[in-house]
Amino acid sequence: MSEDSTGALFLFGAITALVLIIGWKRGFFSYSFEEKWIVPVRLIHVLAVFLIYFGIAILLIPFIRAFFIPTKLSPLSLNCWLNFLNSTLIASAIAWFTWKTRPPLWPLIWQRDVPAYKKDVEIAVFAWVIAFPLVLFLSQFLDLLVTHLTHATELPDQLAVHFLKMTFSQPFYFFLTVITIVFFAPLIEETMFRGMLQSFIRQHLGSKQAIGITSLLFAFFHYSPEQGLGNVPIIGALFVLALFLGYLYEKRGSLLAPITLHAVFNAISIANLYFLGGFPKGPL
Repeated sequence: MSEDSTGALFLFGAITALVLIIGWKRGFFSYSFEEKWIVPVRLIHVLAVFLIYFGIAILLIPFIRAFFIPTKLSPLSLNCWLNFLNSTLIASAIAWFTWKTRPPLWPLIWQRDVPAYKKDVEIAVFAWVIAFPLVLFLSQFLDLLVTHLTHATELPDQLAVHFLKMTFSQPFYFFLTVITIVFFAPLIEETMFRGMLQSFIRQHLGSKQAIGITSLLFAFFHYSPEQGLGNVPIIGALFVLALFLGYLYEKRGSLLAPITLHAVFNAISIANLYFLGGFPKGPL
């Protein structure tokens, strides 16, 4: 590591620590986990939503691509449309499934108590202020560490970041991709991981264990062989972000809170990539 990069990282680490202290003083980390929140999510329900996800992504979308999509489309436009269609179908199918269970699971995973949507959004934005510096610091630290240890000149981008960059010169497809990343990805992933998986684990192991296990699985869910050594900073940063998402879900008892945090995080990351060139291996 160069002296400049080490010094900058040290300074940013100090800023990160200061932000965490402010968050602590403001009571963000004060939740006691004593309140019982039991949602009747069974293992079959968790398996079903993940089966829906992978069934559509791995089986249905390739079938649609092979038999129903015109071959005259460029690879970029084809992939943008397929990603948008994939997200739309997954979100619709999971929404249908969680409403059709008996009892309907969606209202139970969506809100624990009386809705307070404005407060959910406010706390989610405050959580972003606390989480973003830490996630970014860890991402940069792991990126520099891996490049130093392996003598690599540059680590691969996250697949979502790589694909997003390809759309920068195509406004319409950039718009489709932004909708997919900012709206559909948080909605789908938070429903699957926080709403279903975390709620299931919470019944058997408790809230803290549920947050930790769900966060680890969420991080490795974004592993890809194509990302190579880039998986290290990507998974590490996503794990920390997921801890905040899981904690926020328990603290607020509302799925809107982690969805908002996830969406804000993705939106700011996209804006940074588009206007400033992006932070190294920042997760989406």
